[in-house]
Amino acid sequence: MFKAMIAGAAVIAMLTGTAAMANHNTDTQTLGGYTKEETTEISEEMIEIFDEATDKLIGVNYEAVEFIGKQIVNGTNYQFKAEKQVVYPGAEKEEVIITVHQALDGTISVLSIE
Repeated sequence: MFKAMIAGAAVIAMLTGTAAMANHNTDTQTLGGYTKEETTEISEEMIEIFDEATDKLIGVNYEAVEFIGKQIVNGTNYQFKAEKQVVYPGAEKEEVIITVHQALDGTISVLSIE
C-alpha cells in the first residue's frame, strides 16, 4: 500500500508540475529541477562543454569558476558560475551564472547568461 501511495503522489506531482517528491530513501528532488553535484570542482569534460559553448561568443571572455549542477531535459542543461570580462583595456570581471545546453545530438549552446 505504501508503494501505491508513493506512485500516486508521483503521478499527482507530474500532472501538477508542483511539489518536491520524496523518494523512499528520504532524498528529495524537485521535478524538473537541477541536480546539485557533490563537488563544485569542474571536470575536464565540463570545461570542454563550457568552452565549446562560450568560445562562440564575441567581445566577452568567460571563465568557468564553479560547476553548479545539471538538469536532464531533451538533452542536458549544465549550470556554471563564471567570470565575465568584456574585451577592452581595463575591463573589470563580473560574476555570472551561465546555463549551457547539450542536445541529444551533441550540439552545445548557451541557453542563458544571468
